[in-house]
Amino acid sequence: MAFFNSHDAHSVEYVDAIPENYKTKKQQRLWKYIAVAVATIVIIIVVVVVAVVVTDNKKKSSTSTYSLSQYAHLTQIVSNNDTSLQQKERIFVVGDVHGCIDEFNSLLDTIKYNTTTDQIILAGDITSKGPDSLGVIRRAKELGALCVRGNHDDKVIRFKTFENEKGQNSMYPLNAVMPEGNVPDPLKFKNYHEPLALNMSQEDYDYLVSCPAILHIPFLNNTIIVHAGLDPSIPSLKDQVPYLVMNMRDIDSQKEPTRESGVGTQWAVEWNSYQQSLTLNNTMIYYGHDAGRGLNIQQYTFGLDTGCVYGGKLTAMNIKTHELAQVNCATHYSNDGAEDD
Repeated sequence: MAFFNSHDAHSVEYVDAIPENYKTKKQQRLWKYIAVAVATIVIIIVVVVVAVVVTDNKKKSSTSTYSLSQYAHLTQIVSNNDTSLQQKERIFVVGDVHGCIDEFNSLLDTIKYNTTTDQIILAGDITSKGPDSLGVIRRAKELGALCVRGNHDDKVIRFKTFENEKGQNSMYPLNAVMPEGNVPDPLKFKNYHEPLALNMSQEDYDYLVSCPAILHIPFLNNTIIVHAGLDPSIPSLKDQVPYLVMNMRDIDSQKEPTRESGVGTQWAVEWNSYQQSLTLNNTMIYYGHDAGRGLNIQQYTFGLDTGCVYGGKLTAMNIKTHELAQVNCATHYSNDGAEDD
């Protein structure tokens, strides 16, 4: 009985239909090089795609990490090109007042502030820590002062909005966390900003809520006023993260803004480096928040928080001339350190 054997050339069933294809050594080397090149290209493509996805996810994660409270009622940007502002002879930016009403009035006297010909802009943290936050709010409103929101102002607003919507009886137990979603700075009802919020009038609240995260004055050297800073890696103002605008101090080793100080490079250093690489449209930024570094004047950034509430000074800068005015703050009102948020 005959069996089929496909490899037996003597088998009647064997058909040599696929002849063997022998390659020269030169051809073998050529195909080897081609295979290595293709593999290298594939690896590069995979690495690039993964890097893009990781970077994109990191950005999305960063944004989602800093979610706004539903009680923040924050306007992100106000662009002020008003003719009335352009006609002001002097425009002053004032560093963190923190409820220091006497020093604020003393500073106004020092600069001989005129509500008709001058404009004052408060660089955030109008409230908390000092003796009379409501007095500062009411004085600012009386003066027609422009403002930006500081991180302390933000906490006061969130408490007041919650009270307005839910009622004071909902702000218990004191050790409970106010339900705001996944915010980066959750607040307990026993937080020291809460009593200040409960004592605010609706007019006080309305003024504080009117302070945006970013005040843009295009006609004046493309000026921007913020409380803490701007992320130099984000070119568009509308894409800046509000929490970081109110809280940042440094850019860390991962190139991410952080509220911590001394863990990387100050954001203003990075900002100035970026601005120096531009040939047009340089942006001047005036800010507060960073009392630990004190008066910090660089080419395109002007840090004006000189720690009044800690017994330092209260500072104003005429942003048309960059002239400075300061008053001493003799009393150390706060038990917190200068780096406290």
